[in-house]
Amino acid sequence: MSLIHHFCITSKNYSFLENLNIDVILSGAINKDLTDFPTNWFKDSTGENISDKNINFGTLSSHYWFWKNKSPLMRKDDWIAFNHYRRFWVKENSLKEIKTENLNDNILREVPSGNFDVLLPEKIELKNLKLSKLLKKGFLNYMKNPKILFNRKRYSINLHFDLFHGYNLLNRATDLLDEKEKENFRKYINTECSFYPLQIFITKKKFLDLLYEKTFNWIFKCEKNFSNMELKGYGKERLYDFLAERYFSYFFEKNLKIKTWPFILLEEKINEI
Repeated sequence: MSLIHHFCITSKNYSFLENLNIDVILSGAINKDLTDFPTNWFKDSTGENISDKNINFGTLSSHYWFWKNKSPLMRKDDWIAFNHYRRFWVKENSLKEIKTENLNDNILREVPSGNFDVLLPEKIELKNLKLSKLLKKGFLNYMKNPKILFNRKRYSINLHFDLFHGYNLLNRATDLLDEKEKENFRKYINTECSFYPLQIFITKKKFLDLLYEKTFNWIFKCEKNFSNMELKGYGKERLYDFLAERYFSYFFEKNLKIKTWPFILLEEKINEI
């Protein structure tokens, strides 16, 4: 079996990360006192970087750093895993007993058998969106199309984005995609009622490079187009991260063979140094 090279993205210093045999990327490092963090961690402010955009790009600043600085040093068929500080890829059937103390022993280190190109978490099903949430946030949506109040199958990715991140923003962003992708992505966000969340995945370096090239070409266009917009509040502050999350899901579904795999969400209190 092939070994998996693990990376973990974090914006804070959690002591348990030092006990894991993984590479840590400090996100938004340009605005942090680096003496508060381990010297062996990668910082997204080194080399070619967009660390100064972290407030609106979120984890994308770490993905960009990896693409420009780490990926060129790896082989095209190397398997890469991205974790977040609370979410880690783990061995199958080991979820119940995992704590920070034994996490290192339970991380998935080898690529499992099967015919796939990428490991992803289970999809988020948007049909479970509460009606009260739609009534509260979706006035413009149900005025335009009242049928969404009575048909859960109409709770699309696009509708969900409208409700939680800003009306018509995903549509406007879609218009900025290359012509050959624009209509495919528009169909995806308007017909799909679920997507692969969180930007955690395990795949080969060669697929990552293509994903990053397409994503950042688009996201930088979005940033320029939305430059006069005030990005405040949870739903909008990390707008470009949320846009990329939907595009990542589309890219994987359109281009790669997918296998879903469990990850652990650490529920215990994690102490920050």
